[in-house]
Amino acid sequence: MTETNEDRAYEVEFLNCVVDKEDDFRIVDSDSHFAEFSGVHPSKIKEGKLFLQDIVIPADRQEVIERICKKDSRFIYMDMDIINGDGEQVFVHCTAQNMEDSPLCRLVFADVSKSREKNRLLKEQASEINHLIDLVTGGVCLFKVTPNMHFEALYLNEGGCRLFGTTKEACRKQTYRLDEIIHPEDKTLVYQAVGKAMATGDAIDLEYRVRRHKDDYIWCKCNAAVHKTDADGCPVFHAMFTDITRVKDAEARADRANDKLVNLLENLRGAFFFTTPESPFECDLISGDFVKLTGYSRAEFFERFDGDLSRLIPGDNTELAKQLKKDILKNGRCEAQYTITARGSRQKTVRDVRKLITQQDGSMAAICELEEIG
Repeated sequence: MTETNEDRAYEVEFLNCVVDKEDDFRIVDSDSHFAEFSGVHPSKIKEGKLFLQDIVIPADRQEVIERICKKDSRFIYMDMDIINGDGEQVFVHCTAQNMEDSPLCRLVFADVSKSREKNRLLKEQASEINHLIDLVTGGVCLFKVTPNMHFEALYLNEGGCRLFGTTKEACRKQTYRLDEIIHPEDKTLVYQAVGKAMATGDAIDLEYRVRRHKDDYIWCKCNAAVHKTDADGCPVFHAMFTDITRVKDAEARADRANDKLVNLLENLRGAFFFTTPESPFECDLISGDFVKLTGYSRAEFFERFDGDLSRLIPGDNTELAKQLKKDILKNGRCEAQYTITARGSRQKTVRDVRKLITQQDGSMAAICELEEIG
């Protein structure tokens, strides 16, 4: 295929560098593209031989420096002309990121000067990006938080519309409020997370329920962060929503199955416990007779001893653990005798009989039974 001028017009080269604002905007690091563009060898850049003022044209220098030094501005977006190694002016889009608790600022320049129809192509690229975003299965959203704590959607992709049971047309005709579809029991949690993000700038990572249709709620995972502040001073968040209803349903089924297993163990005769070959004394579940044998309640055993049976075994049990692991992996079952210290400092000699089992997810576990023999 022959490359045409139109194809080349879409090419965008990215140049990356890091400047130290407290050292006269000295460029302290860069990628190879930036070094090649500036005509300065990477080693010289690392030695601090190049400054931001050297590459920004005089007419733009003051504004660029003022904008990246503006207080509480983590991300800055600018258009400017910079000078390449041949002394030519090149029009770029620049994204500046001020690093937290640091005088350093990372600059990413997108060289769009090769496009003869920059404005038209940029609009086309924006349209293509929006189309790609619409193909994302999850919900991509921009929303603003008003002084009344209303979450008003500014943009919602097709995936988000499907997720929330609405349409782009409906969102255009009437303000769509995300706060109105939050499950009543989850509203406090969501408001607290959004409020904290507005106050601290921390990202949101939250799971909560939203209404898709009347009385029909789904579980969503929401990842969001403050993107900018609009002209009215309202924070604007960009967010990604993922439907995790199936995951939550699976977790609920697993919890019910675990409850049934605990109930079974509670009524099963024998001091049983479950563990893994790799950690032979770290118990996942224990039976009612295990509680009777040790004298410690289930809550006490897991909270006080972290579910670690080895903490009831006097002395160093490292070699015992190694032998149990080796034997059960080799033979599929094993047996050992040792002493445990039960409640009231009572010493009990026990026989430990173990069998290796394969769980549904393919991982290995061990079902073990303790029998008091002295």
